[in-house]
Order: sequence, then structure tokens, then C-alpha cells
Amino acid sequence: MWAVLAFLLAAAIGLVTVLAAGHRRSAHLGNHPWIVYDTAKVHAGFMAGLAGFAFTGVVLIVTLARDRPGVAESSLNTVIVMFLVAYLWWVGNAFLISYIPHGDLSGDFVPRVHFSLASTIEYRTVFLSWFALVPLLEANGLGRISHILYFLLPASLLFGSVLISMAADGLGLLRVSETYLSAAVATVLALAYSGIVAFAGPAARSPNSALYLALVIFCINGLGFSLAALTPLVQRYAGIKRFYKQYGRRIVIADMQLTMASLAFLWLGA
Repeated sequence: MWAVLAFLLAAAIGLVTVLAAGHRRSAHLGNHPWIVYDTAKVHAGFMAGLAGFAFTGVVLIVTLARDRPGVAESSLNTVIVMFLVAYLWWVGNAFLISYIPHGDLSGDFVPRVHFSLASTIEYRTVFLSWFALVPLLEANGLGRISHILYFLLPASLLFGSVLISMAADGLGLLRVSETYLSAAVATVLALAYSGIVAFAGPAARSPNSALYLALVIFCINGLGFSLAALTPLVQRYAGIKRFYKQYGRRIVIADMQLTMASLAFLWLGA
């Protein structure tokens, strides 16, 4: 649980930092570099396929574990929870992104917020699935091979950040520099916690840290899902439309910071 408490503290510090840094800027709306509604439909299909992969993975892991009594229980529990959380959000986010409100009815700004929140849910869930490979290999006695993932996964996280920062900037909600400020703040805070645990409090390290952080990502995804799911109501309720007009960019900034912080902690806890 120390990893969760440290994440909450780091998230609070990070949110204050990035919101203060971005409060003088505003969204720069213009033409999208892609057709958002067509892209949303394509992503819904991707997530449907990934949901099948995650569900199949859980079934295979449980089936194989039943025949191998020597499997490490903590690693097995962690990988099952991580794949289960991923499965739930692949399905949920496929529905969410398909309900993106039309710009002709709800204005140009709100669909961008909806698409941005759905994109970061997808981004977090992709890497949650990939980080599950570490406990999966450890549960099957392949710890030496899992060390390769300590390079491949953070490198993939870095490359993936280019895509998510491009999407946020293309939507006009968050500049590339702001995304990487969030990433830098999150990484520094996560490394600070890791250093404190390594040198001052090794007893705080838990084999279940990745499991708890997977549940944290489940909650973050749930918050982003709820905020995005309300966007189609802006046509009917003026108060909701005012809320997104006033706070939409700040929501996206906070969502990106929580994304970077959760994945940085998961990287160090996996």
C-alpha cells in the first residue's frame, strides 16, 4: 500500500505543478490533423480485439496455473488482476469512444475533450497490459527473460508518449511541451519514491505493488470514463456545456498528469 500512498502524494504535487504551469494558456482550436469521428470508429474496433486478447489471456493463465502448483502466487495474482482490469476497460472504452458527440450539435470543443479522455484511457490500458508481461514471466519461472522488459517497456512508454502528445496537441487541448512536462514531473517523483524505498525503507517494498497500482489505474480510468460519458449531454443541459467550456482544458491537463504518474509508478512497481 505504500506505493499507492506515494502515488497519491506524487499525483497531488504533480497536479499542482502542471496546472500552475498551464493556467495562463488556453486551447488553440483549429482543424484536426485527422477525422476524429472516423478515427473513433477505428479505435473501437481495435479495442474490441484487444478485449478478446485480454480475456483469453486470463483464461489461459488460470488454466495453466492449475496444472503448475509451483507458480509464484503473488505474481500470478498480479498478472490476473492487470489483465482483468485491461479487459474491463477495453470493453468500456470501446463503448465510450463510439459515443463521441457530434461537433455540429455540441460545438467543436466538447468532442475534443471526449476524444482526449478516451485516448488516455486507451493509452493507460495498453501499457497496463504490457507491464503485465513482467509478473507473467516471473510467475512462470522466466525471471531472467523478464529483465529484458525492464528496457523494452520504458522505451516503449517513451515512444508511446510521442503518439499521445501528438494527439493532445492535434486536438488543440494540450501542447507537446505540456505533455512532456507532465511526464518529467511524474518520472522525477516516481524515481524519488523508488530511491527512498531502496535506501531508506526497503521494508516498504511489496510484491503486490503492481497489483495495487493496477487498481489505481482502474479508478483513474473510471474517473476519465465518467467525465467523457457526460459530454453528449451538453446539447440538452447548458450547465454541463458551461462546465466543459470552463474546465475542459484543465481536466485534460490533470488527466495527462495522472496518466504519466500512474504509468511511471507502475513501471517502477512492476
